[in-house]
Amino acid sequence: MPPGIHIGNCRAASGGFAPLLTAHQSQLFPIPDGVSFDQAVLADPFSVSLHAILKSPPAEGGLALVYGCGTLGLLSIAILRALYPTARVIAIARYPHQEQLARELGAELVIRTRDRAEIIEVIAGMVGAAVLRPRKGEPWLLRGVDVIYDTIGSPESFEIGVRVAQPRATIAVTGVDQPARFEWTPLYFKEIALVGSNAFGIESFEGESLHAMEIYLRLLAQKRIDTARLITHCFRLDQYRDAFVVGRQKHRHRAVKVVFDFRNR
Repeated sequence: MPPGIHIGNCRAASGGFAPLLTAHQSQLFPIPDGVSFDQAVLADPFSVSLHAILKSPPAEGGLALVYGCGTLGLLSIAILRALYPTARVIAIARYPHQEQLARELGAELVIRTRDRAEIIEVIAGMVGAAVLRPRKGEPWLLRGVDVIYDTIGSPESFEIGVRVAQPRATIAVTGVDQPARFEWTPLYFKEIALVGSNAFGIESFEGESLHAMEIYLRLLAQKRIDTARLITHCFRLDQYRDAFVVGRQKHRHRAVKVVFDFRNR
C-alpha cells in the first residue's frame, strides 16, 4: 500500500463514508450485547478524549477545564465524571445546546462567551484569584485551573488557556486548528506543560492494558457511561450534502455528532 497516516488518508484504502471499510483484524472490536450502534459509533472520538485524559489526569479534587463543547469536549466531560468523580469540571461552550449537554453530562460551570477577558474573569471568580491586567494584551491569573483539555487547538484557546492555568498546570491538546501566533508569555512564566495528544492506542486502565475502544465498549456494557445523546442527526449516505451542511451549521441545527446510518439503505 502507498504511504498514509491512517485509513482515510491513503489513496488505496477507503475511509468510513462507505458501506464497506478496509481494516486489519486487529482494528475490529466486537460490540457487546446491550450496547447500541448509536453508542458504539462514538468509539473513535471517545478514544481520542480518553487518551488525552489518561495522559494528563486531574488530581483528586482538582479543577479541570474542558475547552470546547463539540464531540471531543462533551465526551471529555463524560469521561471525567465517570472516571474521576471528585474532579470539578468547567467547560467553555459556544452554543446554547452545547451548554445544556455539558451541564447534563456533569460540568459544574459552563462559560458560553467568545469574550476572552470575560472567560478569564469568570474563572478568576471561581478560584478566588486576582485578575492581573498588563498594559498590553489580555488579563491573566497567577492561580487557576489544574489541567486543561483543549479540544479546539486554536491560537485563541491557547492564549486563554495559558492565562487561566495554575502554575505548572498541564494543557492537553486534542483539537487541530489553523496555526497562528499568540501571546504566550504566561506559558514560560508559570512553567505550564503544553502536551500534544494524538489519536489513541493501548492504554493502562484499572490495572489492565487495553485498547481505548475496548475500554469504551466495556464502560458502555457496564452502564458506567452513556453517550448516545450526542448523536443528534442521522443521514443515509446519499444524503451526504445535507449531512455536511448540518455538521457545518451546528448552531442552526443544534448539531453535535452527525452520522451516516447504513441500517436502512
